[in-house]
Amino acid sequence: MSQCAKVFVKHIEDENKMKIYFNLAFPDLPERTFTFLRSKEEKLEVTISRMKLKILEAFNKKLNNKKKKKISETVDENNTQISLTLAILKDGEFIDNELRNIDAWTENAQLKINDHVYEIAENPPSVLHLSLPKSIMSGFPVYPKVELEYCFKEQCDFTWYRTISKAEKSTVDINKIVSTKSENWLILSKNYFYITNETDVGCKLKVSCVPKNGEKVGLEEIAVSTSLIQAGPEKCPFEYRHEFTNSITEPGMLRCVSYNILADLYADSETARTELFPYCPVEFLMLDYRRQLYLKEIMGYNADIICLQEVDRKVFYGDLVPVLTSTGLDGIYSEKGGQVVEGLSLFYRTSKFRVVESQAKILSDAVTNEPVLKPIQDKLAENEKLKERFMSRTTAVQAVLLESTDVPQKRILVGNTHLYFRPDRDNIRLLQATSCIMYLEDLLLKYQKENPSYVTSLMLCGDFNSCPENGVYKFITEGYLNEDCIDWQSNPEEIVPGIPLKHSLSIDSACGTPSYTNYTEGFVGCLDYIFYNKAHLEVKDVVPLPHHEQVTKYKALPNKVFPSDHLALVCTLRWK
Repeated sequence: MSQCAKVFVKHIEDENKMKIYFNLAFPDLPERTFTFLRSKEEKLEVTISRMKLKILEAFNKKLNNKKKKKISETVDENNTQISLTLAILKDGEFIDNELRNIDAWTENAQLKINDHVYEIAENPPSVLHLSLPKSIMSGFPVYPKVELEYCFKEQCDFTWYRTISKAEKSTVDINKIVSTKSENWLILSKNYFYITNETDVGCKLKVSCVPKNGEKVGLEEIAVSTSLIQAGPEKCPFEYRHEFTNSITEPGMLRCVSYNILADLYADSETARTELFPYCPVEFLMLDYRRQLYLKEIMGYNADIICLQEVDRKVFYGDLVPVLTSTGLDGIYSEKGGQVVEGLSLFYRTSKFRVVESQAKILSDAVTNEPVLKPIQDKLAENEKLKERFMSRTTAVQAVLLESTDVPQKRILVGNTHLYFRPDRDNIRLLQATSCIMYLEDLLLKYQKENPSYVTSLMLCGDFNSCPENGVYKFITEGYLNEDCIDWQSNPEEIVPGIPLKHSLSIDSACGTPSYTNYTEGFVGCLDYIFYNKAHLEVKDVVPLPHHEQVTKYKALPNKVFPSDHLALVCTLRWK
């Protein structure tokens, strides 16, 4: 008989149904889960009769099969029937079989099956879905897709196993081995995710999840990999960068990452395969492959603030959040406008920060709705084609005010954006960058006015699609831009009289201006930046970018060891 002496009863919302399920076994017969879907109004007598019939059918069939195959000599050939009695008890007494199911299957009752008593647990924590990815490589994190009910991932117990051979079985601690009918499994770890290693290559992987919510414990679910663990690529260049970030920063320090991770929306497309990245083998463009790389990369930076661009909605909720929240981070997602299902995400270390306020703006909406951006709106009105181009863009800016929990009275407003990409649209990017700065500067002044006792600083990260020689970089770092800037002339049909630009912030690029942060066959240049307010923050260190030989080993990015066409920027700032 199962040691999990519980019968689980789930009341299905918006339906007059209840789900009853439990594990049951008999001598010489394996344990199995029985599930019954019954009406809440049905008489208990009818439900018990139906349950008994189904259980007997299942076990008698199994027993007869064992007899025919002569699997067990303990089977009595003259008696292949199982005796079965079922009843509901309350306070030690059998309850009236005329009761409705909804009144019978309650927390203070028990289900008696022969001589065994099962406690009834209503609406228990449950695993609705558990599965492992098709592609699993050694040296990279693997984690299950899990759908839960009446509990959260953080409350559940996860255990990882891999298959072991008979020869290997004799060399490991017997207490770490779990044997099933056909296989031996070695216990590996107890965590939501597991980082595989070389000894796992050629083995199957298994994960179990025991759902919990306080004192309530639900039925264990198990998922087994459908393929064997494969060897990973050679040491990836980002792993050398991890040597600079092998621990979390000390109080008062902020390790920051800005990274365009290349949305699957764009990587898994005919355009990507034939035009953008024709040099990259298709298997290395696939999400199943790339996300193993960039998750390991991001985790290894041990960052306090992470700004990501080109984040697919499915990747944020299905991969980034489940894994990164298990490492002490929490995240916020802001989607682009229109029909695009990718956007920006910001993760922060919960031991160092708390979110005071979070918002996001689509820039084309913001110039209409935000009073501080009225000068931009007025200028757009002077050229209909320029206005149409700007307003049709779905570019967003994310703005999250974080309060330091390890340094009193310190706050930082973190901006995250990804500007328009077309090469001949420097004018649009300049207007977008100006809108971001004006909007963030206005927010900063508001926060400083509301809480003058706090030091509130600013950081703006992202893929600006603009090189250092262009107006975007000059405007942000120098605080002004003359109206004769050539960027205004990037498209003859969209020219407007020069717009003199200025802001009051003291901003610099924490990682300077590398030769490139984007390296493809068609373009090489510095497009990504971590801008910070020099008035309150200073740069402690910058993690070196990969060597040029590493970047070009497979011609360009992305490739076998680089999951994106961009390089991650990583630096550590500290409060002055």
